[in-house]
Amino acid sequence: MLSQRQEKLIKSLHTEKGRKKAKLWLVEGTKCLESAGPAVQLRFGPEDSRHFSYLTTTDTPPTIAGLAIAPQFQLSDVTAKKTILVLDHLQDPGNVGTIIRLAKAFNAGIILCECADPGNTKVIRSSAGSVFTTPWIIMSSQMVSEWLAETDFIIYRLENKKGAQELNVKSSKFLSTDQIIIIVGSEGQGIKLKVSGQAIAIRHEPSVDSLNVAAAVAIALFLRYQNNNKL
Repeated sequence: MLSQRQEKLIKSLHTEKGRKKAKLWLVEGTKCLESAGPAVQLRFGPEDSRHFSYLTTTDTPPTIAGLAIAPQFQLSDVTAKKTILVLDHLQDPGNVGTIIRLAKAFNAGIILCECADPGNTKVIRSSAGSVFTTPWIIMSSQMVSEWLAETDFIIYRLENKKGAQELNVKSSKFLSTDQIIIIVGSEGQGIKLKVSGQAIAIRHEPSVDSLNVAAAVAIALFLRYQNNNKL
């Protein structure tokens, strides 16, 4: 059975402040726990606490949950990838988690620029646990701007605006094997970073205002991955 102290710790991990203090994340579900691997420090289920539904965050409690050490990646882990995503002020944890999962699928690294906390349980679930194995780091807007100003990587801005290069299978420059950075903003505010780069866009029916940001990232990453891996 969980002790009162353990239950208090678990409940504190529902908040970003609590996660930062403990350097632990609450992980829910078998798949996510498997992805966390050796980072898992404790597993517990309904049989371990009569407050199990209160300790977990989903409307329908999982069959098992656990505590895991928050992963620690370095910038070098991210820049080892040929494709780097800069997520600019994405606050929806579902989108952030889905994009982390996409980065895992298409071999990309991620820089989180003032985004939803990657330790949020919804981010972990939406990433299907990929947040433990996909390299990511958190950087402020200033840090990102300074780093981008110094990098030699080709920079793209995923935004549908006049003059944007249309993404398709013939976009030879975007699909090259050179190391690239793709900056992605939220659907509501777009890219906030004042960084120059080639605008790229995914054309679609004008009756649709915009694509979901995770859907747009999926298309962009697939096009690049398809060419680099000669699918």
